Parts: sequence; structure tokens; C-alpha cells
Amino acid sequence: MKIQVTINGREIPLERRIVLTGEGMYMAGRLLYFVLKTLHQMPRLYGVVESDPISGWKRNFETKFASIMSSHLEPGKIRLEGEFKLNLGKFLVSGKVSRGQMKVNVELVQKPENVFQGLRGMVEVDSFYFSDLERPRPFFVPGSKDGFLAGFHRFLVLQTESASGIPKTLGMVSEFINSIVLPQGYTTSVRGRTLSTDEKEGLFLDGEPLYNVDPELLSLLSLRLSLDMAPEGSVLIVEDPEAHLSPETVEEVRRWFDRFRGSVVFVSRFNTFGGEEIRL
Repeated sequence: MKIQVTINGREIPLERRIVLTGEGMYMAGRLLYFVLKTLHQMPRLYGVVESDPISGWKRNFETKFASIMSSHLEPGKIRLEGEFKLNLGKFLVSGKVSRGQMKVNVELVQKPENVFQGLRGMVEVDSFYFSDLERPRPFFVPGSKDGFLAGFHRFLVLQTESASGIPKTLGMVSEFINSIVLPQGYTTSVRGRTLSTDEKEGLFLDGEPLYNVDPELLSLLSLRLSLDMAPEGSVLIVEDPEAHLSPETVEEVRRWFDRFRGSVVFVSRFNTFGGEEIRL
């Protein structure tokens, strides 16, 4: 079944284009991002043998989910407040984040029958719940995307001696920058201008360092790179997608999103690119 996500009491149907709006839209969009990211990164849970494999698997899932999500929030002191619920068919995951504390609960809707004890039983239970589990990968594009791209463009290029990227202590900036990894020699064309990589200096547009590029082009490049990096079936969460875009540019970007083969969740006060509005 398709994953069903509820954030702060409002269902977010990922099978169609959504616009989160209202006073709580940014908090809701970021909570959605980290919940989906945690689910995507959940490992298989049969390494610890429990006397009761079913209740043991449930307990391990709750502990691991909270641990992974906390590992993303704590280094960058990312503040989230809210509740979430995932309907994953055979089981439900619900949780609450408040004042740096997190609580996660799993409800098993279906249970496997005639489960063996020991390691074999743990493998059986884990396979039962993970066999058809949908875990889309989320990508996050912040509202200040143009400034972040200009300031951190050197970290987008995959290096030969070490991985590209910036530390998690930079919070939402690192979530955006680290989702874009470009190989050396990468080039693409935007509005007839060539974006290319340099191993030591980062990204250049027609030979000009990215920090010299105007805001509208930087916003275009941010959206283009995020769309290019997000694979089919992923979830793209974009804050203020219309920022710095002229009416003519909006039409150009609209065509990009129309071609994207994944889910798109806009976080904005304006329904610029179309979609079902959900007020938070």
C-alpha cells in the first residue's frame, strides 16, 4: 500500500502535489522531512534475539526510529515541535517531538503467525514487516536556497580524497547541501548558460564563481540541481519555491516540476505551482 503520513493532525497525501500553508507550515514541512528520512534509513531489525520475536521487533523499531531521528536533529540543534503518524499497512508508527524530547510508538495492525523462537523468529518477523514496506527518500530545499548554494557551492563537488559535504552542526543547511553530490566533470545547461564543476573551486556558471551569480539564477540552479539529484519515486519538500522568480521564470520551473517523477510538497503562502492546499 501507499504510505499514509499525518503531520499535526493533517494527512499529507504524497501521491499528489501538495502545498503546505498557514502559520505552522515550516515546522510541519521540516517534521515531514525528518520523519520520512528516518523511515528511509531504518535498518533491518533481526540482530538482537528476543524471547518474544514480535514484541521484541516492535520495541526495537521504536528505539531505533527515535535514535536515528535524534541523530539528525541534535547536532544542528534543529528545533521541531509536533506530532506525526505513519500508516505503513501492517503497522502504524506515531510519535511526538517537543522541547528536544521524542516519543515513538508502534502499533502492530497485522502479526505473523506460527513464529519460531530465537534468531529464526526475529528474521521471520522482520521479513514480514519489511517485505513490502514503502520507504521513499525525501529531499529538502530550504527557502534560503540561493544564498546557501552561493555560500557552500565548493562542497557540492565529489572530491578524490574525501567525501564532499558539510557537517550536521549546520542544521538545515547541511540537509540541503549534502543532498547534492556532483561528480567531477559534471556540466548542465540552464537558460543557455553552462554550469560546470571544478575540483578545487566548486561550481561555476560560464566560468563565473557561483557567489557572483544573481539571485534569480541561483534560485533556478538550486531547484534544478535538487530535481536532478532526486530519483524517481522520491519526495521533494521545497520551501518558498517562488522566491526570486519572475513570472516568466515561474512558468519555466513549473514545467520542470511537471516532469518530475516523484512527490512534491511545497511549503509556501502562495499556490504558485499548483497543488492541493493543506493549512497548518
